[in-house]
Amino acid sequence: MASALNSESQSLVNKAGNFFRRGIRRVSESNYRWAKAYYMRELERSQRNFGETPVLVYQMGKVGSSTIVRSLRAQRVDRPIYHPHFLSKERIAETEKDRKEFFRTQRYSYLKRPWLYEFLVKQLDGGLKGRKWKVITLTREMISRNLSAFFENLEVKGFDEGGRYEISSHYYKIPPTTIEMNDLEPLSRLFFEKVNHDSPDQFFDREIRGVLGVDVFDREFPKSKGYCIYEGKSADILLLRLEDLNRVAAEAFREFLDISHFELTIANVGEEKSYALLYKKFKEQVDLPDEYLERMYDSRYMRHFYSAGEIDRFQNKWRKTEKQETVERKRI
Repeated sequence: MASALNSESQSLVNKAGNFFRRGIRRVSESNYRWAKAYYMRELERSQRNFGETPVLVYQMGKVGSSTIVRSLRAQRVDRPIYHPHFLSKERIAETEKDRKEFFRTQRYSYLKRPWLYEFLVKQLDGGLKGRKWKVITLTREMISRNLSAFFENLEVKGFDEGGRYEISSHYYKIPPTTIEMNDLEPLSRLFFEKVNHDSPDQFFDREIRGVLGVDVFDREFPKSKGYCIYEGKSADILLLRLEDLNRVAAEAFREFLDISHFELTIANVGEEKSYALLYKKFKEQVDLPDEYLERMYDSRYMRHFYSAGEIDRFQNKWRKTEKQETVERKRI
């Protein structure tokens, strides 16, 4: 009898709890503050299901991070895995303000990103009772990364067989604009005007040093090894070069997370997206001025993470044939 009463009581408690949560959810759907609070509460609840401290795959966009996230999830590690592009409080506040208009729209998920980032910062600030977070970050050759990031933040629609596209971007504040495949100069101008081309160089100061207190420029990066592990007060950091990922991933993740058979699962590849044809054509035709090439490849970022020989090869990749011939004639 007592057992039946206990069972019935527990059932009533569960029903009441479900009723309360449904009510909170309904309120949150119509109220911004409630929606944000409810989302963060759910994040905290889900984090309790794991036995180990979180993993942050924390880096600038378009450096192969989606592949890392998918690969880690395939390993079923007993850690929550988060994928932020920035955690500096100023960037979070700016992004949330910019995306508030997405509340209760089809783009609602875009607004959840700054909410997630704010949740992670609060978790980092609160500490983990002596335990450290595990952070994975990546580098990529600057120009390839900048071009990829530019297209990732465009909305591209092909709308006739003559090779015309309509592009727009909330991120870059680009209104709907027609681009023709046989005239990519307008798209080239937008690339140079809208992209923060120094973002890779700025990321490690603003985010990794500013948020986690680790200065990756403080010691020489082992370029031939392709990755390095840094120990901070709140987090240990694994930094890999995207160009070496296939070669070093198994060794790096065995050393950093004690994963014995780590395998990469490729994700978020630009060549497979709706803008793939335009992206390919743009990379073939874009004329990168010598001043731009020199500024990118003489940056602290490139000189720290890449050797002189590697930088020369990157430069040659982006120089047009006629430019290379002119340089050769001058040498003769």
